[in-house]
Amino acid sequence: PHKRHYHRLTFFTIAFLSYVLAKRSEEAQQLANQQQQTIIKLEDLNQYIIQHLQSGMIIADQAQQIQLLNQAASQLTHLTVPPNTLNDISPQLANAFSTWRQQGWPESVLLNFTDYPDVYSRFMSLSSGYEQIYLIILEDMALYNQRVQQGKLASLGQLTASIAHEIRNPLGAISHAGQLLSENPLLSPEDYRLTSIIQTHCQRVNRIIEDILQLSRRRDSRRENILLQSWLSTYLQDFVSEQSLPEHTFLLIQIEQPLFVSIDPNHLKQILDNLCLNALTYGQPERGPILLRSLIAQTYPCVEIIDNGPGISAETLKHLFEPFFTTSRNGTGLGLYISRELAELNQAKLSYYLTENQHSCFRLSLLDAEKNLIEL
Repeated sequence: PHKRHYHRLTFFTIAFLSYVLAKRSEEAQQLANQQQQTIIKLEDLNQYIIQHLQSGMIIADQAQQIQLLNQAASQLTHLTVPPNTLNDISPQLANAFSTWRQQGWPESVLLNFTDYPDVYSRFMSLSSGYEQIYLIILEDMALYNQRVQQGKLASLGQLTASIAHEIRNPLGAISHAGQLLSENPLLSPEDYRLTSIIQTHCQRVNRIIEDILQLSRRRDSRRENILLQSWLSTYLQDFVSEQSLPEHTFLLIQIEQPLFVSIDPNHLKQILDNLCLNALTYGQPERGPILLRSLIAQTYPCVEIIDNGPGISAETLKHLFEPFFTTSRNGTGLGLYISRELAELNQAKLSYYLTENQHSCFRLSLLDAEKNLIEL
């Protein structure tokens, strides 16, 4: 009996241990499956982030063979077929990469593409533990310029606020003294004319100060996704009403394809206000309506303002977007400069060209909101 009892106890113990081990094995398997699912999700998330970065990412080995290339890199380099080597993307990129590997510099290069915007590229060395690989970062010049502009505007704000304050005080004193002097009944007509000149130039300097302060107060762009055609229609109605213009002063032509753009609406209004006011001043609206149109150019959604003016000379064009450059006696020379700064702050591009009919055209190329990209 004791022996049978012993065997039963042994059998029970073995059965219990087997159950415990099986249970633990099952739990370990479940944990392993959960960890595997987590790893798969993280890999998917990493791939999504890489593919949807606004910056182009290329991983290449020492032989310039491409190991990875994300969606933004394909778009920035305008590839139609997957490349195998850096030379397939751009011989300029391949040569710059080779020079950087041999000499350690330059670490960046500006890639030029015919009929497309330039692309800023940087090289970095990575170590994977068993082989040397390299990361090449590509950035649209619009994005690169936006980051530069943010730094410039921050520095400009501190400087101009101080300068404007120091200029405004004596300017106010001069203006006030000139006004008091003009009220003197004993002034000769010639002296009265001089006081008028003082007032006119004080007002002009004050407008320049206001424009500079307006630029220095620029906040970072708060971009929204907007339907361009709908926004332009509302904008033009408001602008014509604000300026008390006849309805036929502007002609709006819209592309049928819906264009969704990403931009700060307030900045877009300021840019178009400057361009439309310039067209009214220099574009000879008496010869016909000023054209405002939406379109797609070089894959970018765009807005164009075309007037009836004779065009801008080659010499003037060199300085067109420079601050304080103006061909008008009453202008401050800051309108186009501010417009271009605001455009770059929103990763947009403001440019000028002559149409086939030799009319002036300002084109604002905007960021496509339907390209779902992650900005770093």
